Amino acid sequence: MKKFASFYFILIITACLVHAQQLEKKLQVDAGIGYQQENFRWSISGNISGQNPNVLSELKWMKVGGQNAAAFISYNFWKRFVAYGDYSRHFISSGTVNDSDYGADNRNNNTYNETFNANKGNTSLWNLGVGYVIFNNHRFSLIPYIGYGESTEFLHLLDRGGMFPGLNSSYAPKWKGGFLKVVSSVMIAPHLKFKADVTYHQVSYNGNGNWNLITSFQHPVSYRHHANGYGIEAGGKLSYDITNHFAIQIGGGCFTWQTGNGTDQLYLNNGQIDKTQLNGVSRIGFGVSGGVNLGW
Repeated sequence: MKKFASFYFILIITACLVHAQQLEKKLQVDAGIGYQQENFRWSISGNISGQNPNVLSELKWMKVGGQNAAAFISYNFWKRFVAYGDYSRHFISSGTVNDSDYGADNRNNNTYNETFNANKGNTSLWNLGVGYVIFNNHRFSLIPYIGYGESTEFLHLLDRGGMFPGLNSSYAPKWKGGFLKVVSSVMIAPHLKFKADVTYHQVSYNGNGNWNLITSFQHPVSYRHHANGYGIEAGGKLSYDITNHFAIQIGGGCFTWQTGNGTDQLYLNNGQIDKTQLNGVSRIGFGVSGGVNLGW
C-alpha cells in the first residue's frame, strides 16, 4: 500500500512540474499603453500608364504620433492548438503633412508645395488567428499563427497658421488580408523572460480621400485608391513575473506596410471619373509600450 501511495505522490509531483515547466500559460491576456509614430506617403502619376509626369502629386504625412493602447489574448483550447486575437488603437496628436505637385518627371518643376497640420485622427489594427504550439517548456516557447487582420487609419490635412480657414481634408486607408505570425519566448533569468514576434501580412489596400475645400471634387469621397501590398511587423518585450499569474512588461516594435502600383479614381462634381496610376503607398513607423500580462 505504501508503494502505491509513493507512486501516486511521485505522479502528482511530476504532473505539477510538467505544468510549471511550460513557459506560456494556457490562457494569457496582455494590456498596455505607449507611444507610436509613423511616416505615411503616397503619390500618383499623370495618367494610367504612369507617365506625363511619372509623379504628378505626392502626399507625405511626417512624424504622425500619439498615445497607443493595445490588448492581446491567447487560449490553448485543444491539445497544441491556440486561438489568438489582438487589438490596438493609436490616437494621433502631432504631425505634419506635405502636399506637392509636379509638372515634369522625377519630381521636377514643382508647381505646388504646402505643409499642413496633421495632429488629429487615429489608426487601429485587429487580428484573429489560430496557432500551433511547437515548443513550450520551462526555457523556450515557439508558436506560429495564421489568420486574418485589418489595419485602418484616419489621417487629416488641417489649417496651419490661418492661411486655409475651414480646411479639414482627410484620407482613410485600409489594409486587410491574411497574416502569418511567429511568437517566441525565452527565459533569460529567474522570473524574467524575453518575448519576440514577427508578423507578415499579405493585404489588399483601399483608401479614400475627401478634399473638402476643392469645389470641383465630389464629397465626402473625392477619390479612391486600390492596390495590393504587404505589411511586416516586428516586436520585442521584457516580461518580469511578479506572481505566478501576473507580470509587468516593457518593449517596443517597428513596422512597414507597402503597396505596388495601383489605381487612383478621381470623382468630379460633373460626374466625370478620371483614372490614373497610384505609384504606391508607404507606411513606416515604430512604437514603445509598457503593460501587464495575466496568465493561468
